[in-house]
Amino acid sequence: MSSRYLVPFLFVLFGCDSASTACKPGQAFTADGCATPSAPTGVRSTTVGFLTNSKKRATALGPAAAFQVRRVADQSVVFEGTGGPDVSSSDTGELVRFVDFDEVTEPGSYVITVDGGGKSREFRIDDDVFVEPLRAAMLGMYGLRCGSAVSFEWNDSTFGHGECHGDDAAAGGWHDAGDYGKYTTNGSFSLAMMLVAWDHFKDTLEPLAFEIPERGGSLPDFLDECRYQAEWLLRMQDPDTGGVYDRLTPYCQSCTAQNQPFDPMNTMPEATQSERRLAPVSTPATADFAAVLARAARAFEPYDAEFSEKLRTSAFAAWEYLLEHQAPEPPTNVQYTGYYLTGDADDRVWAAAEIWETTGDTDALAAFEAGAARLGPRTDWDWADVQNLGVYTYLLSERDGRDPARLETLTTQVVAQGEVMSVTAEGHAYGRSVGSTYYWGINGVVARAVMNFAVAARLTEDEEQKVRFRDASIFQLDHLLGRNYYGRSFVTGIGFDPPRSPHHRPSVADSVAAPWPGLLIGGPSGQTQNGVPVMLPAISWQDEANNYTTNEVAINWNGALIYALAAFLP
Repeated sequence: MSSRYLVPFLFVLFGCDSASTACKPGQAFTADGCATPSAPTGVRSTTVGFLTNSKKRATALGPAAAFQVRRVADQSVVFEGTGGPDVSSSDTGELVRFVDFDEVTEPGSYVITVDGGGKSREFRIDDDVFVEPLRAAMLGMYGLRCGSAVSFEWNDSTFGHGECHGDDAAAGGWHDAGDYGKYTTNGSFSLAMMLVAWDHFKDTLEPLAFEIPERGGSLPDFLDECRYQAEWLLRMQDPDTGGVYDRLTPYCQSCTAQNQPFDPMNTMPEATQSERRLAPVSTPATADFAAVLARAARAFEPYDAEFSEKLRTSAFAAWEYLLEHQAPEPPTNVQYTGYYLTGDADDRVWAAAEIWETTGDTDALAAFEAGAARLGPRTDWDWADVQNLGVYTYLLSERDGRDPARLETLTTQVVAQGEVMSVTAEGHAYGRSVGSTYYWGINGVVARAVMNFAVAARLTEDEEQKVRFRDASIFQLDHLLGRNYYGRSFVTGIGFDPPRSPHHRPSVADSVAAPWPGLLIGGPSGQTQNGVPVMLPAISWQDEANNYTTNEVAINWNGALIYALAAFLP
């Protein structure tokens, strides 16, 4: 079940525990009450930067007018042009125009000015503009580690928490979101985002150093962070059956869907008092576990053959459990926090593809091809719709034995979807490939679209189409980093006026004024805190800690952001 269908009970999905303030959309809740952090500028562009040879576009309000790209150092004009034709933005109620300046390629810091008073925020042009955001996003994952102490510095502030949840039946892994629960389905999916990035962009990721305790060891730092999550997943498997426990979260026998025992917002992870229990085995969790650990086995094999074999063996044991349990085994009920309820058909498709790619098992190949005939790839997808991961593994495989007809059909579908998404991004006022679609966690979907484009580009032989897919991918990052209604970055600690008050317990509970960095918020969901749809969905973001419908953070969104940033490393 897609997250778009979770609207009736979104209020329990990721950690609601207190009533929202009454701030208007776009406002932040501060000690002095509701406040608008900054008025949207007349020219909205990425507030981080553009690659030297990439598509460069901003969105300007007001009537068509001449614009200038100016060097910040001396305000000299390096490019002049005129805004494009009117573009109607149904999700913001605005009339805008596009400002294109692809010709500006010299590295440096710039702003855009428009005759009549409009001006953008400062941005850079260089080949390394996404390196620092990637480091931040990786720190975001490190900061979510459970079971060990965490400490790091960012922008002259020190962030950290003590060793936490040492009594868990399965210690380790990443805290899932703004709360401290851990869910096998979403945890597997999030790890997969990073492992696919590793597979697609290994050459540029492998040499990068990240601020983690394992830095500089025998494993590349990127895989060290992945390993921390993989080791937790291994602990979630029942050694007797091969089935995998659905989650590890606070437990409350008398709870209801509307009343679940999340920790108070002002609680650091080491100070939690909640009773945490393993939920029963579920087939969606078992399938996602089998899929991601089979993929992980391939990633780790060149560096640690023993660990790779352990992952492979555990993945295959989970696969055998699925073969023996064909009927879906539903995940836990509301006695365990967080919903993450989903059927298992798409999860089994993903598992079949990864087991086949890792082991060459022809029965798994047959299971994938049969499942993929019923579940095709999607344009917008998240943890509850994982078949794209299986489809991408299948299409990009170098193994023999694939059915030519199924291969052709899926290839055509993925490339056609990429084309539709690129046309949507080209025409949308703020470059979104999902157009005017909004629901919980939509920023993660926007980031994940880069994977759709990257795979489609690998599958097409049309060079012009490859360029369109690359441009559309850039638009997704532009949107998340400032080319949006607010003219603000949606990633904490990065870009102009990033989120100040994310729904993230350590950001609320610690003594540091700034929120923890490198966390992508869910973004405008198109609804108010109590689930009521709003007329202009793009302006529904509320930058306040209690607002979980638009301002929560989650590992599945961060994993997608990491993939998107990794796609454009120098």
